Amino acid sequence: MTRAIASVAIACALLVPVSAFAQQPTPTPTPSPNLTKPPNQSLWSRIWIVAGSGYAAARAGCPKCDPEGVVTKSYPVLLDFGVRMTPRVDAGFELYWVQLKVNDEPPIQTTFIMGLVQLRPWVDKGLFLRAGMGIGIVGNGLFNPNGPALAPPYTTNALALNFGVGWEFKVSRHFGFQVHGMQHVASLGELTTVSGERIFNVVGNYWTVGGAIVIR
Repeated sequence: MTRAIASVAIACALLVPVSAFAQQPTPTPTPSPNLTKPPNQSLWSRIWIVAGSGYAAARAGCPKCDPEGVVTKSYPVLLDFGVRMTPRVDAGFELYWVQLKVNDEPPIQTTFIMGLVQLRPWVDKGLFLRAGMGIGIVGNGLFNPNGPALAPPYTTNALALNFGVGWEFKVSRHFGFQVHGMQHVASLGELTTVSGERIFNVVGNYWTVGGAIVIR
C-alpha cells in the first residue's frame, strides 16, 4: 500500500511541470531590425537642383580657322535639375549658356541641352565627378532643309559632351554650394555666320570655372 501511494505521488510530481510547460504560450517572433524595409522616399524629397555661373573661355577650331584660335571670354549660366538616384549618384538634365567666337565674327550664343550624371565617390565627402551628353545649339538653332528658314548664325550639327569635377559644401540639410571646373565640347558641323559665310567642320571647346547654389 505504501509503495502504491509513493508511486502515485511521484507520477503526479512528474506530470505537473510537463503540463505547465505544454500550456505555456509560444512567444511571437519579432522581425530583425536589419531585415525591415526602409520607408520609400517621395520624388520631391530626392529633387536635385544646381544654379550658378562663373568664368568661361571658349575656342573654336576648324580646318580653315586660325591655328592660334580666337578665345572668347564670357560669364555663362548653369542650371542642373534632376533627382538623387542613390546616396552617391545624381541624374538629370543640364542647361548651359555660353558664348563662342569664330575668327573675327561677333560672339555667338551657345545653348547646351544635355543628359547629366554626377557621381560622389564618398557620401560623407564633397568631391563629385560629372559627365553628360546631348546637343549644343549655336545661334538661332539647327538648320533643317524641311523646316523654316533660320536667320544666321546657325549650324547643321550639334553633338555635345561635358565632363567636370568639383566640391560641394553643405550649409544645411537641403542647401549648399559648390565650386567646379568643367569642359564642354560641341561638334557643330557646318556653321553659317552672321555675314552668311559658311565654315565647315567646326568644333567648339568651352572651359568653365565657377560656383553654384545646390538644393537637394
